[in-house]
Amino acid sequence: MNAWSDLPMDLLGSILERLPVADRIRFAAVCSSWRSASGAHLGCPSPPQSPWLMLPFNPAFTPTGSAAAFFSLADRKAYRLPLPDPPVSDRLVVGSSHGWLVTADADSELHLLNPLTGEQVRLPSITTFPFVDAVRDKRGRVTRYSLCFGDDIPPEPFEPDRLRYFFYEKAVLSSPPSHSSSSSSWGGYTVMLIHNPLFGLAFARAGDDSWTLIDTPSLYWVDAICSSSGQFLTLGCMGRVEAWDLDGGPLPASTLVAPRLGFDDCSKYLVELPRGQLLQVHRWKDPVQSKCKWEPRPLYMECVTTRVKVFRLKVDDAKGCVWVENEGDNLQEFALFLGKNSSMCVEVRGCPELRGNCVYLTDDGSWSYEKCHEVVPDVGVFDLKEKSLKPCGGYNFQWIWPPPAWVIPTVT
Repeated sequence: MNAWSDLPMDLLGSILERLPVADRIRFAAVCSSWRSASGAHLGCPSPPQSPWLMLPFNPAFTPTGSAAAFFSLADRKAYRLPLPDPPVSDRLVVGSSHGWLVTADADSELHLLNPLTGEQVRLPSITTFPFVDAVRDKRGRVTRYSLCFGDDIPPEPFEPDRLRYFFYEKAVLSSPPSHSSSSSSWGGYTVMLIHNPLFGLAFARAGDDSWTLIDTPSLYWVDAICSSSGQFLTLGCMGRVEAWDLDGGPLPASTLVAPRLGFDDCSKYLVELPRGQLLQVHRWKDPVQSKCKWEPRPLYMECVTTRVKVFRLKVDDAKGCVWVENEGDNLQEFALFLGKNSSMCVEVRGCPELRGNCVYLTDDGSWSYEKCHEVVPDVGVFDLKEKSLKPCGGYNFQWIWPPPAWVIPTVT
């Protein structure tokens, strides 16, 4: 054997299985044979890894709008990744699942984007919602949207890039998009969308030309995840959880998973632990109203997380399933990641850079143009035992657009 390039393919595959994503990218750049091995073992599982934080656009680090920076908690460094058009600096992240971002471009249209591979999938147009109309110029470009709330209410106009702030609350993927062996089209996924007005639900399967609305007129949905069983679970504003069967026929059917918890004026999230137990997390923010004197312009910090409470779903022989407040350090093995991403739990045993019994937070809630461009996001690590918020590192508060988001990097 004369060189590292002569290593057997099965040995290279065994090495790849032990490498985190950042090292897999470096591995493929060594030589042509290692690049071939990387391609042949593209679907092999990665060791446990912590999420990356997608950073706001910084012209000093990413001088063009076609690249984005991602901060690795494990490496304590930022990676600059080139990405396809439309420019990522003009996109708003409204979801993150299975290593893919769900982004809304300057025309308020949605795309799935894998930041590591640069692969992209366009989702059905926002104009396929029955209450969204588009006004176009002679070239077919959208110049204005109209949102119709009802026959007795005048349509509300939106600039093409402004509708996304109001319309999209969160998007969740069932699984990563994949190519079939006989087709170049993307398949194997479904997107669940929480949207406005009134925090409704819609979904689109791979290959769909339009969004399908789910009729739940009396419920307001605030979070959604795809469970380990493959079902979408949605969390209502009162703590009710329902599971959805989107493959049983033309009309989606749901079953009750967990009862109401009660009303709290706070952000709410649904998280599944690795063993399948459900958690409900409540997050309170208090106003700060302080002015930050960073260049190139003054920025404002409106709110900061001051309290986080975790509830777990318990099976009671007499009452059935009930929510009970989580007490003690029984989340010491886990770190929770919450924000616009699909709420997730990561075991700290395989990720020593993470702290157990902590919640890693990015800002979320309903967006507005002003909030995304003028207000410092609420980002940090909340220690459930100490009941305090601390910086998570890697985030420079001088830059705020687009708002930061968590993503688990993957090349599949």
